[in-house]
Amino acid sequence: MIRYIALSNKTKFSGINSPNHRISLAKLSTKRKSNPHMLFTNRRLANTNLRKQMEEQKNQRLNFQKLYRKYKAIFEFSGDPIVISEIKSVGPHGRTIIEVNEAAIKHFGYSRSELLLHDTAFLHPDEEVDIVLPWVGQELTRKHHVFFEAKHKRKDGSIVDVEIHATMIAIDDSPISLAVIRDISDRKNFEKKSQDLHLAEQNLRQELENQIQQRTEFYKALVHELKTPLTPIVLNSEVLEDNLEGESKKLANNINIASLELLTRINELYDMAKGEVGILKITRSWIYLDELVNELFGLFSSSLNHKQLNLRIFFSPDLPLIYADPYRLKQVLINLLNNSITFSPPKGQIVLICTARDSEIVMDVIDEGIGISDDDLQKLFKPYVLTKSDGLGLGLSLSKKIVELHNGEIKAESTLGWGSKFSVILPVCNPD
Repeated sequence: MIRYIALSNKTKFSGINSPNHRISLAKLSTKRKSNPHMLFTNRRLANTNLRKQMEEQKNQRLNFQKLYRKYKAIFEFSGDPIVISEIKSVGPHGRTIIEVNEAAIKHFGYSRSELLLHDTAFLHPDEEVDIVLPWVGQELTRKHHVFFEAKHKRKDGSIVDVEIHATMIAIDDSPISLAVIRDISDRKNFEKKSQDLHLAEQNLRQELENQIQQRTEFYKALVHELKTPLTPIVLNSEVLEDNLEGESKKLANNINIASLELLTRINELYDMAKGEVGILKITRSWIYLDELVNELFGLFSSSLNHKQLNLRIFFSPDLPLIYADPYRLKQVLINLLNNSITFSPPKGQIVLICTARDSEIVMDVIDEGIGISDDDLQKLFKPYVLTKSDGLGLGLSLSKKIVELHNGEIKAESTLGWGSKFSVILPVCNPD
């Protein structure tokens, strides 16, 4: 700072060579020489600071070394292959390998020296070099990270499916790529097997649907061929029965009964076929079970009288309305009652009991017939299985399907020589 001093006649100028200045320097020099303790203290303080700085630098070096060894261990002992590359351009040959870990050496089958200073393109199949790698370079430059699936070509020539997560890092203004690699060959093989199985399942399903369609068409044709000659037999037998007398009328009646029975079997066969392919339908409505059962009574009067059988019907007084298909439900009861009549001895008794239980209707058909063996009970509701108790079992198999379409259950209990009991259990209300 420049200082201006106003001069007057009384003011005296003191310069560098003035006596007063020389006297001041002399005093200062004398003062320093006379205080050596102050000089020692300053030197000791300077040495202490220097030692602290050196100690801090040493600790920093040790910390850096520990950190380096830590990250070096993580890098080397990582289970995933890691490749560090210097980014020179976004092109397919723009990334040069500068470091790899042990997992990468094992993954590729090359030694470290064979990998270093090569561009990453030689590790990929030719078809990926000009398509995948330029895109990877662009994504790294634009987003600084990219995640993609690719293929690697090993030293032995084998091709491996991989998943790569690459990140671009700038170190000393020189960008590098850190790529973590994961072998996904097992996953790809599993995916391929799953796709093959799915394709095989689709082909099998299509073949099955074709077979079902062919089977349905066959049954339609078969039923038509069987019904065509049977229809005039039924009609003519009814006409003959109305116009004949005596033994001839009885014969005409037998023809009519047999024809109707055959027609029933044909219809059951067709319904069974529809049930097997899932096209058997039911049409529900609210019905009174006692009215439906009473309608059936007249159908069996002739058969019951012929064998002098007694059919007793009991209804629970609290029977509710039931939501069911009346035609199909009649079919079930007709099959069960027909079987009881067929296998009951003359002058026997058949009982039909209809009761309500919680939200269910239970219909039990009980007879005093010949009974069913344990062996036949096991296969009683299986179609096309010959049994001594029910022939081919179409009626019971169809009954089971109809009951199941109502979300119900049908069961059989029997003791050989002592009769049988068939139970049909249906939900009262099941609109679905």
